[in-house]
Amino acid sequence: MRDPNDIDAHEAEAAAQAKAEKFQRDQWEDDIKWLMGHPQGRRIATRLLEESGVFRTSFHTSGSVMAHQEGRKHLGYFLTGEMLEIAPDGYFKLLREYRT
Repeated sequence: MRDPNDIDAHEAEAAAQAKAEKFQRDQWEDDIKWLMGHPQGRRIATRLLEESGVFRTSFHTSGSVMAHQEGRKHLGYFLTGEMLEIAPDGYFKLLREYRT
């Protein structure tokens, strides 16, 4: 059982958690850079963005359908944001390739 008053243990635990989170984020950034650095990866990303619906409207006469489509879009917006933050050159290359 952990002593709730042991500040050193809490700080060590927080530091270990922060280190693990940084490692995971660094790994994710490396993965996105790799994905956007290869034509195959950009094709995969393009397909995911197309399937999420970020390039089209979500409007539908059924609120349930529209809500579902907006939910799918949320993932596409997340991926777009990550690509723009981590590998903007790759994202703009993806857009140029998408147009052709």
